Amino acid sequence: MSQRYFLPQSPAGTTACLDGDEARHVARVMRARPGDQIAVFDGAGHSWPAVITRIERGQIDLELGPMATESEPPCRLTVAVALPKGDRQKWLIEKLTELGVASLVPLTTTRSVAQPTTAANERLRRGVIEACKQCGRSRLLEIKAACRFTDWLAEPHPGTRLLADPAGSPLLPAIRPVPRDVLIAIGPEGGFTPEEVTAAEQAGFTRVSLGSSILRIETAALAVAAIIGQHGG
Repeated sequence: MSQRYFLPQSPAGTTACLDGDEARHVARVMRARPGDQIAVFDGAGHSWPAVITRIERGQIDLELGPMATESEPPCRLTVAVALPKGDRQKWLIEKLTELGVASLVPLTTTRSVAQPTTAANERLRRGVIEACKQCGRSRLLEIKAACRFTDWLAEPHPGTRLLADPAGSPLLPAIRPVPRDVLIAIGPEGGFTPEEVTAAEQAGFTRVSLGSSILRIETAALAVAAIIGQHGG
């Protein structure tokens, strides 16, 4: 078996156990048996090969092999975004996870079309886990608490601060050399209002363009992640 499973807590020794949905998937969907091999990760950058030692109702006991540690990307990228609607959110989370983005902040802006509720944030977090299981990443994309854009601007933000804006300067010159920490704000389908753009500039954000086309929310977020991932380090 080559399936990967999520441990919500890092094991303290050479044993661990899966429970909840992860255990049910191993036992009922994969029909695993004691002696089968799987892989587990803790979301903090650590992973282990594991052998199933016991399967009981709601719990699977594991014997862990040597721990592997995933290196951090050379640039920690935070994407603050006014979320798109429906399934586009799931696609966005999946691809940002695959591209190694460090964290995502769901924003509420004047022209937002989707409200980042607590339930929606939990769905995003579950999507991150599923994407990590699929792509082999062992460090979870952090989904931060939803925030109003103006409130978020008032928070301290270390690193290079960018605002996606078709009228801004090209992205690459604005981030060369790529710094250790970058955060970029991406607005809703209708874009940030002039008042929001002014507030961002007053908070130290630089407007950057991602090309001549008007991009959808998720396209803009992926473009930034791919460019910084390619040129960082």
